[in-house]
Amino acid sequence: GHVLKKWLNEVDNASFSALCFRSGAAWREAMLAGVPCQHGTDREAFEALLARRSDTELHALMTDLGGHCLETVLEAFDTAACTNDRTCFIAYTIKGHGLPLAGHRDNHGLCLAPAQVEDLRAQMGVPPGEQGWEPFAGLPDPATAQNLVKAAAHNRVPSRRHVAERVDIPADIAPSVGGPAQAPTSTQAAFGAVLKDLSVMHGTPLADRIVTACPDVSTTTGLSAWVNKRKVFGAQATDSFRSARVHSLSNWTRSPNGQHIQIGIAENNLALLLSSLGLSAELFGHRLFPIGTLYDPFVARALDSILYGCYMDARFMLVGTPSGITLAPEGGAHQSIGQPLIGMSTPGLLTYEPAFADEVKACMHAAFERMQAPREAGGGSVYLRLTTRVMDQPKRDLEANAQLKDSILDGGYWHIPPTEHTRNVIVFSGAVAPQAFEAQLQLGDDAALLQVTSYDRLASDWQIAQRQGRMCHAVHLLNCVPRDAILVTVIDGHPSALSWLGGVCGHRVRPLGVAAFGQGGDIVDLHRTYHIDAGAIISACRGASAIE
Repeated sequence: GHVLKKWLNEVDNASFSALCFRSGAAWREAMLAGVPCQHGTDREAFEALLARRSDTELHALMTDLGGHCLETVLEAFDTAACTNDRTCFIAYTIKGHGLPLAGHRDNHGLCLAPAQVEDLRAQMGVPPGEQGWEPFAGLPDPATAQNLVKAAAHNRVPSRRHVAERVDIPADIAPSVGGPAQAPTSTQAAFGAVLKDLSVMHGTPLADRIVTACPDVSTTTGLSAWVNKRKVFGAQATDSFRSARVHSLSNWTRSPNGQHIQIGIAENNLALLLSSLGLSAELFGHRLFPIGTLYDPFVARALDSILYGCYMDARFMLVGTPSGITLAPEGGAHQSIGQPLIGMSTPGLLTYEPAFADEVKACMHAAFERMQAPREAGGGSVYLRLTTRVMDQPKRDLEANAQLKDSILDGGYWHIPPTEHTRNVIVFSGAVAPQAFEAQLQLGDDAALLQVTSYDRLASDWQIAQRQGRMCHAVHLLNCVPRDAILVTVIDGHPSALSWLGGVCGHRVRPLGVAAFGQGGDIVDLHRTYHIDAGAIISACRGASAIE
């Protein structure tokens, strides 16, 4: 036996797979070749062990790996259930087990020939004819098996898919955010301020259903105030830093009632967690509002799980912050480029890139509504792309201006609308707002100023509207722009996120954005280097006019 164990530990997966596709004689030959003749007694004992089984029996034995043995798997589950320790199951299997193509490295694209299908049918005891492939066909006692399945716990509930109650969203989820007196701030700070206001709304269904999570970046993505008030989820009420008398500005008390989950530097795990929490309504009949924050470039790390989460119609809010080269001091490794395109191209995930605090609040309010709306009514998840750049805020009361709020949520609005004399339209998103305003101010009446809050919503609605033959918000915005005017689009991200706007009404476009890896520096220098500063916007407008 020890010789067999040694051979199994030393044989590589590719060789083992190839033997699975061959006969028992090939197993015998390969295994004996692995034991040199000079090993004497060991080899003789090993030959005798193999001789006890025919080629057919030997092939069946060697391909009966642990992952195929239900009894072994159940025993392992029972053992794990007897302890609270974390348990990892490693179950070796053979792809295509029991089929003629088992173990072949090409089996992912291979199909059984009709004769092989008939052999498989006969081997399984399934009667011929199309009806023979019913779920319980071929079993010795199909009625007993069917009753066993019906009696299983997960089949005894009235429905496997639940409908959760609707959670009322307060009209103003953050009274301290926005308004005519709003001080200069960043969109990331505004996000944190919204959560801070929600954190003190004890007994409010929305606040009590929010669960935040992040990959070790709570303090640098705006979650500190929320975590201080709503605590970190943990089995025991404790704060390790306070217990050790280590000074910290954060009050991270652990509690079974905590509403923040800290998962370490693991963005893919974050997306898996958001997806799982985002299915709570359907699986358990109780809705949660999961919010996950991460540095924007690392959305790409989590993309696989984000895609599958949206595919399953999980509901969550993903916050990418800080974003773009505007995160200037941290260099190219922490600066995102193509994330706007990821947001636009992910079904079920609506992307917003607000520039101002009151827009963040409006987008979050809409996100909470979207997260609990049916899919056919526009329900889904939301991705907010935010920045740490502090900017002056518009002197307005967005809560009192329903039309403007609707335009923000529909994807864009005019700061300075066009006239019949407009020669250039500056179109911007997010963190580049200051230079867009500065450029328009220098250009004067020749330039209009349009802010895009959601390139995703504008683009998707435009495409749907074309198929349906109706008006959309993008056409409504650009239809009033003179046809000979030039659109100069600018975003701290890939220019393709906005350049498509020229196709809406047939305008020429000069797209500005970031299409190369970032680098360390300050905001002014980087924006100038990557041609998204006010000077680049003005040059694009004047250059377009000169070409004209």
